[in-house]
Amino acid sequence: MVPAPLPSRTVVVLGASYGGARAARILSQSLPPDWRLVVIDRNSHMNHVYVFPRFTILPKHAPKAYIPYTNHLITPPPLDKSSASSPASSPESDLPTPPRTPSSTSLALSDDEEDDSRRTWIQGSVTSMTSHSVTFTRPCRRRDLSDSSASFASAHSHTTTGTFDGPDETIYFDYAVYALGSGMPDPVNVWSEHPNMPSGIVFDHHEHGLGTKKCGVRWMQKKAQQLKKAQRIVIVGGGALGIQFATDLKDVYPNKEVTLLHSRMRFMPHYPVAMHTAIVEGLDRLGVNVVLGERVVTWPNEPEHLGLPKILRTDKGRQFEADLVLPCTGQKPHVSIMASLSPSTISPITSRIRVHPTMQVSNGPVRPVGPRANTLERLSNLSLHAPPTPPASNRGSSDTSASENDDEDDLSHVFAVGDCAETGAIQAGHTAYWQAEVAARNIIRLIERQEGRAKEELENYKPGPPAIKVSLGLKTAVTANGDEVKVSHEGVEDLQALIMWPSLNAQDLDVNA
Repeated sequence: MVPAPLPSRTVVVLGASYGGARAARILSQSLPPDWRLVVIDRNSHMNHVYVFPRFTILPKHAPKAYIPYTNHLITPPPLDKSSASSPASSPESDLPTPPRTPSSTSLALSDDEEDDSRRTWIQGSVTSMTSHSVTFTRPCRRRDLSDSSASFASAHSHTTTGTFDGPDETIYFDYAVYALGSGMPDPVNVWSEHPNMPSGIVFDHHEHGLGTKKCGVRWMQKKAQQLKKAQRIVIVGGGALGIQFATDLKDVYPNKEVTLLHSRMRFMPHYPVAMHTAIVEGLDRLGVNVVLGERVVTWPNEPEHLGLPKILRTDKGRQFEADLVLPCTGQKPHVSIMASLSPSTISPITSRIRVHPTMQVSNGPVRPVGPRANTLERLSNLSLHAPPTPPASNRGSSDTSASENDDEDDLSHVFAVGDCAETGAIQAGHTAYWQAEVAARNIIRLIERQEGRAKEELENYKPGPPAIKVSLGLKTAVTANGDEVKVSHEGVEDLQALIMWPSLNAQDLDVNA
């Protein structure tokens, strides 16, 4: 289909989680008046994934994990502090992250700004991309599908039927921020569908809608019932997710037999050894069975479904039997859209999008700059050249005639941030946040340069030292920031999730809201 012409030059942000939301926030405040911002995300609510492991065990808090996008393009009402527990810090507050305030966690406009058509949020699933366009589908609406006045999908979960089966729509852009992140492992992947439904829960993806709050909350309730019923649970993978699952499960259900299998001899090897020691002590304190240095080579069928006992074997010949097996073996970056556009942008080593320090997408190898840069990448990238500067383009967003003649090799007007970008930094929400700031500011610089208003040099992203916070049960957590490692015992059940919300109304915590 031929898209309707857009009224202005356009910047699109693909993905509105930790990185995309921050990029959109800066762009919404800084774009010139004749530019339009379009934000596309497949979820109706921002998924605060750091609390997902905890809330799949304690689903009474699940609604707090889904932050409405409804107010992200309008001025939010003041936070009703009486409805929150006046949290002092966020789940990552001990890390070098910006303060969690309404202005830094949403796209909301400031009090002296007006909401207008230049800022649009769309719930949609991106299906393809060219160098100057993005194609997506919206979820089918339960309201009147002929209502042409509904210019973008509702942020309320009960208005979609769960399948992204609307017609293809295409938006043309001058600049893009690719912030599609990575897929979560199955134990916290609310986009997965499991056939074994516990009794008492009626769950229909077509009714509640994949990518909606209602679907996510129901998914967590289902998972929580499975975890409650299972007496023997084996967790495979000793990263932050596996550690948090193991310690939370054992803290909530001390009589369960919980085993944590890790293929390495050390937990969290990118951090000081003191963190490994604190994690081992926390696991031991709670009574988790820990097996280090053994890799699973034989997996059971349907490891996460209750039923027959699950048997798995390791490369050391040992056999483990469980009622449930939770694979916590890492995330996969969402790069397929970029890979289809330009395969050379994907690193064969990390499977992430190659970017210059400016966060501009690169069609070839670049020199990693972060503390975790892979040695093989360093050796293969000795011929680094400066990223190209996009030519001043008079092509507006509605110009479709040049699309076939675009230079597909020049993607310097496309930026990638977060888990899908290869920067040498760790994959984390606070990392994506800072990368998004660099990308957004550089887009503004390029627009100003293009329009002859300034020639400021582009900014480089410089990764800081690795930093992370890992919970070790409901009360305890260990934080690493560079060489410093701290253990605290002041945790709360909901991980102070509400600190991430730009605004809060009573109905926001309703499962049906």
